[in-house]
Amino acid sequence: MARKSLNITLEPGVYEEFCDYAGKKGIRASPWVNAKMKEFIEEEKEAEAEKEANKKRK
Repeated sequence: MARKSLNITLEPGVYEEFCDYAGKKGIRASPWVNAKMKEFIEEEKEAEAEKEANKKRK
């Protein structure tokens, strides 16, 4: 799978604080962001499917 490199903008101190907590658990930023994005996509797909199902019921 090809990877895409992106720059993101965060509030001051957020990345450092994330690293403090995540580092204790062996979590790295990129895999965590990737997992959260996949989680978000799945939630949105489920919401769209539910919305479509509700439209069909009416």
